[in-house]
Amino acid sequence: MLASAAFSQGNKTGWRMVWNDEFNVPTINLSKWTFQVGPANVNSELEYYSNSPKNAFVDSGSLCLRAIKENVGGRNYTSAKLTTSRKGDWLYGRFEIRAKLNNGQGIWPAIWMMPTDNAYGGWPSSGEMDIMELLGHQPNKVYATVHWSAGGHQMQGGSKTMTAGNFAEDFHTFAYEWEPGRQRWYIDDVQYFTTARGNPFDRRFYLILNLAVGGSWPGNPNATTPFPNDMRVDFVRVYTVDPSIVAVKPADLPQGFSIASNPFQHETVLKNGEAESQVTLRDLSGRIVERRRLGALETRAFGMGAPNGIYLLEVLSGGQKHTAKLFKSR
Repeated sequence: MLASAAFSQGNKTGWRMVWNDEFNVPTINLSKWTFQVGPANVNSELEYYSNSPKNAFVDSGSLCLRAIKENVGGRNYTSAKLTTSRKGDWLYGRFEIRAKLNNGQGIWPAIWMMPTDNAYGGWPSSGEMDIMELLGHQPNKVYATVHWSAGGHQMQGGSKTMTAGNFAEDFHTFAYEWEPGRQRWYIDDVQYFTTARGNPFDRRFYLILNLAVGGSWPGNPNATTPFPNDMRVDFVRVYTVDPSIVAVKPADLPQGFSIASNPFQHETVLKNGEAESQVTLRDLSGRIVERRRLGALETRAFGMGAPNGIYLLEVLSGGQKHTAKLFKSR
C-alpha cells in the first residue's frame, strides 16, 4: 500500500533495517555470506580467491579481507571475495557499509551489487551497481558507478576525493540509496553522486565485498605495494522504507483531502475535498505513474500498479499545487 511519509534523505529517518552483519561473533556467518573460491577471471586480475581463514576472518569486531603474496592455484596472490547471493537479495533499499580501505599500487577493494536473476540477460544487460571502488595508488579517492547495456556496454559514475587524509587511515560509512528510477551515493551521510536509471535496476540484486589484486584498471602491484594488505569492514546494514512512519503535515495536502490505507485489500484510498482535484503520482525521476481527476468528495483507490518504492503525490486543487512524499510498501 502507499503511505505518506516524513522522509529525510541522507540519514535513516524513514528506513527500517532488515538485514545486517555487525561482525561481533568470532567467525564469518555462513548463513549470510558465501565465499567465491578460485582464480579471478575478469579484468586481468591476478588473485586467487580463497576461503582460507588467512584471507578472510573476523578480528576485533570487524571483517578482514586480506591480500597475501603467495602462490596458490597458479596465481601469485591470494585474497577473498564474499557475496550474499541467495542469502540476501533485495529490490531497492539503503545499504550502509562502514569500512577502512587500502593503499598500495595494484590493490583494488570494492563494495558492489550484482543481479540475482539476470532477468535482462548476461552482463552488462542486467546491470551492475558499484557502491564503492578504490584504487590503491589513489587511497584518497573512491568511485561510484552503474553499468547497463543499450546496444552495448554503458556506464555512468562519479567520484569523491578527500582533501586531507585518505580512506586507508580510518573507517568511513559508504551508503547507497536505491529507489525506483533513482540512485544516490553518500560518504559519512554526505551525498556526493546521484543517477536516475530505471531498468535494469528494477530487479533483485545481492551484495559483494572483495579485495582484488592487479587488473586492467588499477594496474599491477610493484615493489612498493605492502603485503599483507587488509580491507576491514565494521558493519553491513540493509534498510527498506519503514512502513510504520506516517506523518503528513496538513499543509502538504488541500483542505479536506485525505489518504487512507485499506490493509485488507493492500490498497491506498484517496478521499477528495469539496473542490475538484487533479491527482498525479510521479516516481523520483519525475515520470508520471498515474494521473486521475477526482470529483468533489470522491473516494478512489490509487497507485495500485506501481512497484514498491518512494513517490511524489501532486494534488492540483483550486489553482494551487500541493505535494507530499509517499512510499509503497506492498
